Amino acid sequence: MKKAPVVFIRPLAALVLGAGIVSAAAWAAQPQPPAATPTQPAASAPAQGAPKPVNKLCPIMENEVDAESPTRQFKGVTIGFCCPGCDRKWDRKSDEAKMAMLTKMAPEAVAAINAASNPALKVARDYLAACGKADATALNALFLDKGRATVSENAGDEGTWETYRDHHLLPELKEMPGFVMTVAKEDVQTFGTTSIVRQIGSFTVPDPNHPDAPRKFFAAVTYVVVDDSGTPRIAHLHWSSRAEKKPAADASAKPETGHGASGGHEHK
Repeated sequence: MKKAPVVFIRPLAALVLGAGIVSAAAWAAQPQPPAATPTQPAASAPAQGAPKPVNKLCPIMENEVDAESPTRQFKGVTIGFCCPGCDRKWDRKSDEAKMAMLTKMAPEAVAAINAASNPALKVARDYLAACGKADATALNALFLDKGRATVSENAGDEGTWETYRDHHLLPELKEMPGFVMTVAKEDVQTFGTTSIVRQIGSFTVPDPNHPDAPRKFFAAVTYVVVDDSGTPRIAHLHWSSRAEKKPAADASAKPETGHGASGGHEHK
């Protein structure tokens, strides 16, 4: 479509945030697995430079994955095993059984499968990756342009994406080179051409007063992703975070919230 349905996006974003679904306690169940795709067995152990398995535990034997064991391609990702033979047992399972095993033993593999097959979830992951590189060009490509995308922090309106980018995000990322948010849970819901992606996790920021003890923050991010002439882009972003509670001895200290450590522009 030529123009994103902004009139629809704002009420939808408000409904999402007002319902509190950025909170982990209120999150819905994980999204349904994507449509099945043909499994591509590998005949031997992965060659040097081959894609690394996305799972940590073998879905067959529940042991740690052995990098020298054969792998299989499944729904766009690489699945590893703990020893030769598990790959052949895997081949005999139906796709439904494979997804059930991965859900139980390797939820990170399920997340990778969803990201590989869902454009909206990929946009959300690309946003965090671009933040880690402070890549303004990559970030801009993920949002609706010309003031059509909006941002909020802890339910507060931060204006357009361009305003937020220039006055909050990029200045803070300069203070946190290599920013990484570790995502513990994510899901996506789709309504026609609009999707809502939710992520929860944590990140750390440098503490000038304690170089060896960076501060830890817990964060939840919601993205409203729309179709923009065939390309999925973020129409609204909401970032919410809080600092990890300090020991009781520091209870009198002023609570901190935010993405960065700067005093004037905190990405919450």
